[in-house]
This record gives sequence, C-alpha cells and structure tokens, in this order.
Amino acid sequence: MDFDESAVIRAGLAAAPEAVWAALTEAGALQRWYWPESVHPRVKSDPVVGGRFGIDADGMGFAGEYLELDPPRRMVQSWRWAGDDRDSRVTIELSPEGDGTDLVVTHDRVDAATAQMYRAGWESCLARLPSYLSGAPSGNR
Repeated sequence: MDFDESAVIRAGLAAAPEAVWAALTEAGALQRWYWPESVHPRVKSDPVVGGRFGIDADGMGFAGEYLELDPPRRMVQSWRWAGDDRDSRVTIELSPEGDGTDLVVTHDRVDAATAQMYRAGWESCLARLPSYLSGAPSGNR
C-alpha cells in the first residue's frame, strides 16, 4: 500500500493569524471548537517542538508530536489516529489575508482512502472554527 497521498484543506478565516494560531495550539481552545461537546473531548497540547498533543473523545482520538513551530505562520505535526500503526503528518500554514487569515492544512503520508476520510474530517472540524473565533455560539453543545 502506498502512503504518498495527501488531503489539502483551505479556509479563509475572519481573524488574525495570532488568534487562529492560539485556537489551533491551546488545549482549552481546541476543546471548545475541534469536536462537538456532545462527544466529551479531552485535549492535551504542549506547543513546543517535541511537545505532545492529542484529543480523545468517546472512544475515538488522535495524538502526535509538534515537529516544527513557526508561530503564527507554520506548524508541522506527527499525527496518529487511535488504533493506527503508523504516523501521518499534518502541516498547517497561516497567511495574513486582508483583516483575516488564509489557512491551509496538508495531511500527508497516507493512502488514498485515508486521505479522503481525513479531508472530510478536517472540513467538518474546521467548519466550527469561524464561530469559535468570532465568539459566537458554535452549536458545539
């Protein structure tokens, strides 16, 4: 099986790169927006090179390590879904765009079927991020 596929997800966000960075790296922030509250997410995040992160919720989860950090522009993480036997890689790039941020997530080192599933998963999670960033109720309850 080839692990040379990737999922690329782009989003325009109405918040400064620093605010988006905080939402992506602070455990309390991730807990409020990444997965719905109804699945009881538990988050850990130590955003330093070599630091660990992860989210567990009602029998599902993932974890990894921060490999590269260039706040608030770029991060690279190893990433492993619970039960998998190999790491993939997530690269997140943030660029100022007007008053907001252009976000690009590249989840690579996966096979084609996994890339498709990860793309759908990232799109679902990132759909909750704008409400969190605006301070509006997210429907996460």
